[in-house]
Order: sequence, then C-alpha cells, then structure tokens
Amino acid sequence: MNAVLLVVSGAYFYLNLFLGFVVLALAIIGLIQLASTRNDAFTVIDRKKENWLMLLGGASALGLLSLFVNMELLWVIAAVIVGIYWQDIRPAIKDVLGNASGSW
Repeated sequence: MNAVLLVVSGAYFYLNLFLGFVVLALAIIGLIQLASTRNDAFTVIDRKKENWLMLLGGASALGLLSLFVNMELLWVIAAVIVGIYWQDIRPAIKDVLGNASGSW
C-alpha cells in the first residue's frame, strides 16, 4: 500500500511540475507576442495593452514561483490569465492585424 501511495504522490508532483512549466512557457510566449504587437490593434479591440502586459507578466511570475513553491493554486491562477489571453485577446488581435494587411 505504501508503494502505491509513493507512486501516486510522485506522479502528482511531476504532473504539477509539468503543468507549471507549460503555463510558464505559454505566459512567456504570450508576453513576447504581446510586447511586439502594435498599440493600435488594442484600440480596435477595446483593450489596453499595458493591462495585458501586467497581467501576463504577473502570470509569468506566478508560473515561475509555482515551480519553486509547492502551491498548486499559483499555476492555476496563472493558467486562467494565460487562457483568457490565448482564447480571447490573441484571436481578436490576429483578426484585426490579419484584416489590416489586406488580401491578395
């Protein structure tokens, strides 16, 4: 019974570590993409670039901190912020910038 419990707790630890790395990577990639996006694209989608830079920067910090501190809630909070960016903000920006380049 102890061996099973040891395996399950080890798997749980490595799963949380893996998810923390995934959230951190997505937050950093999103932060880089966000920083390189033009300001007028955010005006069109009625969002503020500075707010999302702070949110994704904070999510990156939480994702990094979750790797060193054994608190699963940190990467969950970061995952919510990163998920909102990737599912709402990034597609809206791609639509705006995709239409701005014209079609040929």
